[in-house]
Amino acid sequence: MMLTRVVGKGRTEAMDLADLDARLDAFVKCAVDVGTGDARFAYHLATERPDWLVIGLDALEAPMGEIAYRASRKPARGGRENLLLLRAAIEALPAELAQIADEVDVLLPWGALLEGIVRARSEIVQGIAALAREGAVVNLTLNGEIWLDSTPARYEDLPVPTPAYVAESIEPEFRRAGIELGPARYLTADEAKGLPTTWARRLGHGRLHPRFVHMNGVRRGP
Repeated sequence: MMLTRVVGKGRTEAMDLADLDARLDAFVKCAVDVGTGDARFAYHLATERPDWLVIGLDALEAPMGEIAYRASRKPARGGRENLLLLRAAIEALPAELAQIADEVDVLLPWGALLEGIVRARSEIVQGIAALAREGAVVNLTLNGEIWLDSTPARYEDLPVPTPAYVAESIEPEFRRAGIELGPARYLTADEAKGLPTTWARRLGHGRLHPRFVHMNGVRRGP
C-alpha cells in the first residue's frame, strides 16, 4: 500500500515504504502528531527537534497544504526536511505506520477524532496505540472549551471530558489497547496559552481557567 504525502496546497504524491524507511533511518527518533489539522504543531515539533522525524497525520489534506509548502522550501526560508505530512485516517491506519513512533501527540483534536477519543471508540484508540512502539510516550490534550459557550450541534450529546470522566470512561479503553495513561488534569492558563497551535490561541484566549484536559501515557510491550 502506498502512502499519500501532502507536499503543497492541493498537491500530493505517493510515497512507498522504502522512502519512509530511509527517512526514519536518517533521524534518531520519530514523533507523530495525530489529527494535525493545519500542521502548525507538527512544524513546531520539527523546528524544536531537528534530529527527530516528525509526521503530521490527518484525514484531510487541504489544511496541511500551507505548512507542507513551507516545509518544502530551503531551511533558510522555513523549510523543514524532518517534517512529513501524510493524509490518512487514524481509524484506518496504513500498515506502514505501525509501531514507528517514539512519541504520539493528540493535541486539541476536532471532529471524528475528538468524538472517537471522548466516546473511547476502539477503532480510534487502537489506531493511536498502533502507531506507538513499546515504551513510546503518548500525550493527549482534549478541548473542553467547546462545552462552555455555544456548543456545536454535533457535540451537544457528547460527554464533557473532565478528568473524572477520563478516568472512568477513556482510560480503561486505552489500557485495553496497551497504553497506560496517568491521571488526567486541567492545564493551567499559562500552559494552555503556550500550546503552539491555532486552536489553543483561539480557544484559550481570555480564560482564567481554560478547560484543556491533559494526560500522558506510555505504550506497554506485548
